[in-house]
Amino acid sequence: MTLKIPIHHKSKGTHDMLIDTEDYDKIKDLNLTLNHTSNKHTYYAQHRVYKNQKYIKRVHIHRLIMGLGDFKEDKRIINHIDGNGLNNQKSNLEICDHMYNSQSFRMPNRKSVGVIYRDNSMSRKKCWRFVMTVNGKKHSKRFLTEQEAIEYKKQYLSHITLDL
Repeated sequence: MTLKIPIHHKSKGTHDMLIDTEDYDKIKDLNLTLNHTSNKHTYYAQHRVYKNQKYIKRVHIHRLIMGLGDFKEDKRIINHIDGNGLNNQKSNLEICDHMYNSQSFRMPNRKSVGVIYRDNSMSRKKCWRFVMTVNGKKHSKRFLTEQEAIEYKKQYLSHITLDL
């Protein structure tokens, strides 16, 4: 069974966090706040930890529910399958690595697939780069101009099919 727990924020309003009934005991005594800065596409529920009235750290509720420790010690990531950071039901959470979590085809709020950026890391003539990851395989290519990269991206995307 699913519980809706309202989280109030001064400027962002009230948002409902979803959790499974069996996980309620893990969060019932926590002071829940809304993290609206770590991802521009969604909000996350968090608990701020204080000691002697001094802020120490924040704990994301999805990490608590999945049994992961502090990110400083445990670098695994929690992915919200539906893209909603406030849906903390176990059926919507999966433990993964950074690469899997950043796959473009799994982010419904992203406008485009594949990234074009100016590559200043090397002093080479080809300074524009197109990068895309499909099914765990990274594809990357350099170009002299941004327009060449955009044309290549259009051509590349018209020839691939994503298994959605």
